[in-house]
Amino acid sequence: MKKTILVIVSFSFVCLLYFTGLPGIGSDKKASFRDAPSDLPPIESLEYADPDFQLPIPVAGDNSANAGKEGGALKMGPDAGQIAMMLAKNEAETKSFEREFSKSGGQKLEAQYRPFADYEDTGYLIMNSDFYFDSRQAKLEAAKALPPDGILVILVASQDNALKERILNTFSAAIPKERIKVAAVRGAGNAFWARDAMPVPVFDKKSGAFTVIDAKYYHPFSADSEVAGLFGAKMESHDFYYEGGNFMASDKGVCLMVNNDRHAIITDEIYKRYYGCEKVIRLPFLAGIGHVDEHARFVDEKTVLTDLPEYGPILEKEGLRPVMVPRPGGTYETHVNSLIIEGKAVVPVFGKSSDAQALAVYESVGLKPAGARSSSLSNTGQGSVHCITMTYPKVPAAELMKALGAEEF
Repeated sequence: MKKTILVIVSFSFVCLLYFTGLPGIGSDKKASFRDAPSDLPPIESLEYADPDFQLPIPVAGDNSANAGKEGGALKMGPDAGQIAMMLAKNEAETKSFEREFSKSGGQKLEAQYRPFADYEDTGYLIMNSDFYFDSRQAKLEAAKALPPDGILVILVASQDNALKERILNTFSAAIPKERIKVAAVRGAGNAFWARDAMPVPVFDKKSGAFTVIDAKYYHPFSADSEVAGLFGAKMESHDFYYEGGNFMASDKGVCLMVNNDRHAIITDEIYKRYYGCEKVIRLPFLAGIGHVDEHARFVDEKTVLTDLPEYGPILEKEGLRPVMVPRPGGTYETHVNSLIIEGKAVVPVFGKSSDAQALAVYESVGLKPAGARSSSLSNTGQGSVHCITMTYPKVPAAELMKALGAEEF
C-alpha cells in the first residue's frame, strides 16, 4: 500500500513524504566483524529485490559517482578559513550575550530546557540519502537498530521519484516499508553529517514539549525550520556557530564538550540557556577535529565511554564513571563515535584487532553491538556513525501531522 502525503510549508517550501517500501536488499560483501544482535536479521542474509540494482559507492577520494545536485561530499572538519570565521562570530555573540545578561544584575539563569540524551527512547532516525565514504552498510545497520515503532527519515534535496525508489529499495530490507519516510528538504545534500547540520533536540522543563535548538553551521544548511516542522517541534535559534557533534548530554543536564577554540569562548550560561546544561564539563582538545562524540559518549546518566586516558580523571572528578575503549590507531579512527538506540549500539569498526575488543566493551555496559565499516568514513571523511545520524524522541503521529499541516489523500 502506498500513501503520498503532500505538505506545504511556509516560504513555499514543499516537502513530499512517501510511505512505501520493497523487499530486501543486502550487503555486497561479508562483514569482518561480529554479527548484529540476534533479534535482528544480519545484513548479509538479505537479498536484493532486483539483483541488477546497485547504488553507486564512491571510492575514497572520489565522490563524483555519488554526487547529488548540490555537489559531492564535504569532509566533516572545518578548514582554516571557516575556523577563523567561527571564532570571530562566536566571540562577538558571546560579548553580546554577556551584555544582555549583565542587564539582569547577574541574576541566576534558570534552564528552560533539558537535553534529550542519546540513550533515551528514540522515535526517529534521520540521515540524508547519500552513501559517501562507503557509508552504505553503516546506514543500513543504523536503520536496523530502530525500535519496532521507530521511524526512519531520509532527507533528499528534491522531489525525485527515481531516487525515492532507490532509497526504498535499499532501506526496506532493514526496516518495514510503512516506517520509511523520504522527505525533500532544501540543502539536504549538505546534511550528510546530520549530527552537525540538524537542530539539537531538547525538552521544555515545564511543559515537556519537544523543542529543537538551531545553531549556525559552517557547511551551508538552512532548512532547520522545515526540519522542526517535520517533527512537530518548536524551534529556537541562536547565532553561535556550534555543531551537534560537540554536544553530548545526559538527561540530567550534564553536558560534555571538547574545548576547541571556537567553542571555548561560548560561556556556560549560553549552554544552560539554550541546551539545558546544568553542568558543562569541558574536555581538552587532544585528537580529531575537536568534537566530543569522537572520544567520549554517555551510555547512561553516569557511564561515559572514552578512548582517551586523559579524560578518565576529569570524568571521575565530576562524579561520572569512565569506561575505556581501545583506539584503532588512525588519526580519525574511533570506536566511540557510535549510535546508541534503546539498548543497541552501531559501532565503527576498521578490520583491526581493536574491533572485537571495542564490541566487548559495549557488551560489558549492557548494550548489543553491531559493527559498521568506517575506514573510509573516518580516514577520508573525518567522521563516523554518530556523525552521519541524528535521533529525535517519540512524537505522537497526530501531533506530527498537525504540525505538518498535512492532508492525506
